[in-house]
Amino acid sequence: MINFLLKNPSLYRLYQKTVRSKYDEYDFIKFIFKQKDFKNIRMLDICCGDSYILEYVKEFIDDYLGVDNNDKYLKQCMKKWSSFNFLNIDLNDKKNINDLLDFKPNFIFVNGAIHHLDDESVSRINNFVAEFEKSLFLSVDPISDNNKILNKLMIMFDRGKYIRTRKEYENLMTNYNNFIVDDFYKMSFKNIFHYRNFNLNDLYKDWKASLEI
Repeated sequence: MINFLLKNPSLYRLYQKTVRSKYDEYDFIKFIFKQKDFKNIRMLDICCGDSYILEYVKEFIDDYLGVDNNDKYLKQCMKKWSSFNFLNIDLNDKKNINDLLDFKPNFIFVNGAIHHLDDESVSRINNFVAEFEKSLFLSVDPISDNNKILNKLMIMFDRGKYIRTRKEYENLMTNYNNFIVDDFYKMSFKNIFHYRNFNLNDLYKDWKASLEI
């Protein structure tokens, strides 16, 4: 039943809105784009799902390629975001991810995908990102070492087979800095952010300060 619900784009987004608080990671990511005043952004969104990030940052993006392997999500995206590009690929296929090299992204975004991929697939993504040394990189994923029962239930509903501990993520994502935040949901729930080529830690502090004004 859970798999059926979360494979449906509209039901999945309803679920996400239900568990999130007013200020979630999307607000934070929009804050990043505003503060950094990024120019000529070519964003590659790996495992884009319903490309909900575009609701927040489309005005800052010149070119966008969303990739996923779920046709329902991609068809919805192509209908809603007709000015952007979408592609169905299987990240477990090395050839497919190498085909993305031609897009030449300068911002690589991976939201809630790493915990759905095994270590070998994540390593392929890391190797791909390494091809674009100067590109910005940002990924967000839940971590498994949450203590509260509700958090564990939320993780279970997520369907991710590879939700890792903080230490496991750190060992896997060795090319990036990282930090933990735990207040993007109505319940205390920890996410890990990995990033490259900008100071996410300072931006996070600035964002939190702006909420208190």
